[in-house]
Amino acid sequence: MPGTAPRLAALLWALLLAFTPAAAAWARPVGSADGPADVALAIGLTTAAATVTGLWLRSRYRRGEAERPGGSGEDGEP
Repeated sequence: MPGTAPRLAALLWALLLAFTPAAAAWARPVGSADGPADVALAIGLTTAAATVTGLWLRSRYRRGEAERPGGSGEDGEP
């Protein structure tokens, strides 16, 4: 089903945006230095966001190729 990946990506982004303010309300100041868990969380969230964005862009790019008549897309020529 080619339409599920973009819908899933949109759903995940919507859930992230919906629940981020609630998570920020729980935050408490712990000082100026981040601990290893904070750094790992930041790296994990950044990696997940980059992966989801890459998959979304890939699905849009492939959909554009499929709609173009006669274009194979292998040689980069339109």
